[in-house]
Amino acid sequence: MNFFGKKRQNHEQPTDNEQALLQMIEQSQAVIYFKPDGTITHANKNFQSALGYELQEIHGQKHAMFVDQDYGHSAEYTQFWTGLRDGKSFTDQFPRLRKDGTTIWIQATYAPVIDAAGEVSQVIKIASDVTDRKAGIDSVAAGLNALKDGNLSFRLDQSELPDIQLLVAAFNDALDQLQFLVSQVKAANLTISQGSDRMRQSSDQLSKRTETQAATLEQTAAAIEQLTSNATAAAENARNVNDIASNTRLAAQDSGRVVADATEAMGRIETSAGEISQIITVIDDLAFQTNLLSLNAGVEAARAGEAGRGFAVVATEVRALAQRSADSARDITKLINESTGHVSEGVELVERTSHQLNQIFDEVGVISSNIKEISGSLIQQSSTLSQINSAVSELDHVTQSNASMVLETADISKSLQGDSQKLSNQVASFHTTSSESAPWTVQTDMPRKSLAS
Repeated sequence: MNFFGKKRQNHEQPTDNEQALLQMIEQSQAVIYFKPDGTITHANKNFQSALGYELQEIHGQKHAMFVDQDYGHSAEYTQFWTGLRDGKSFTDQFPRLRKDGTTIWIQATYAPVIDAAGEVSQVIKIASDVTDRKAGIDSVAAGLNALKDGNLSFRLDQSELPDIQLLVAAFNDALDQLQFLVSQVKAANLTISQGSDRMRQSSDQLSKRTETQAATLEQTAAAIEQLTSNATAAAENARNVNDIASNTRLAAQDSGRVVADATEAMGRIETSAGEISQIITVIDDLAFQTNLLSLNAGVEAARAGEAGRGFAVVATEVRALAQRSADSARDITKLINESTGHVSEGVELVERTSHQLNQIFDEVGVISSNIKEISGSLIQQSSTLSQINSAVSELDHVTQSNASMVLETADISKSLQGDSQKLSNQVASFHTTSSESAPWTVQTDMPRKSLAS
């Protein structure tokens, strides 16, 4: 015989150690014996208990009764038994069917027994129930698959196997931490997304307002520049008007002096006219006296008769001359009186002209002073407008720079929003709550039954 591949003579008996090993295996493991063709010859109590059969129910049956029907007819299953008949051993985890149709997972070794002739006389399978361990490992695998699919709400059930429970606890703790982290990332990303969206909207609005402000400032700058040019021209015109007003004032002063001279000359003319009038009065008196004397001379000549005739002629001529002198004196007096009246009117007009010229002089002085003040104000206004123009130009430059910065900020905000959306799409594959994705569960009908008797 051969004990798991070791040739042994038929008369040899197992040693004490081998006997103890066989006893330990018999008590702790599920053991079943097959012919090389797979026919069942014996099964211990542990195997019968694990599979739910009595020995008489399986004795003489084929091994295929414990496997899925499709697998039992497969080439793989055929090759499995061919390998055993060829002396090959197989150790693995295998699913097997219990009497009630449920599946049990076993950790088993199929070992051929080789006789003294070198032929396989039988096949022995030593197995242990690993259904609980398999279920735990499958649960961990399901959890990892759920994690791969982004389901962070999945949690493993507690296991009675200490080593599996270590995996369960570590996996659940890791999922708790990852779920919390992803939840925080989602919340932060939502805040970033909302903030970047508000920033983008604000940037768009600010960009539009900045563009409008820039256009308005450009128009304002042009208007102020034109106003500055007009103010400068007005200041120059005011200076010219001030010069004209000053010249007018000087001319008015000269006219005042001329009028004063004319007034003085009129006064002298009036004085001379008065003196001439007095002289004419004297001449008129003389003519009157001469006329009286000529009358007296005529009377006396008439009294003298023939002797006084020549004297009478002379007296007549003298009287006629005196009369003409008196008439001329009256005419001259009349003319002088008229001239005196005209001179008086002229003096009055000259005085009125002088008074008006003085008023004009004063008004021209006031106008000149006002124009001077206006000119100064216009010059100051022109300077102020120049400063305002420079400030507006600088403000326009700053606004243009702000507009560029706003556009850059808008681009950054859009880029940030795009990155946030990408992050959202990536994080969205993780489901942190059961409402986002139903938690994974592992359904199994495998019994969790010990093989130990």
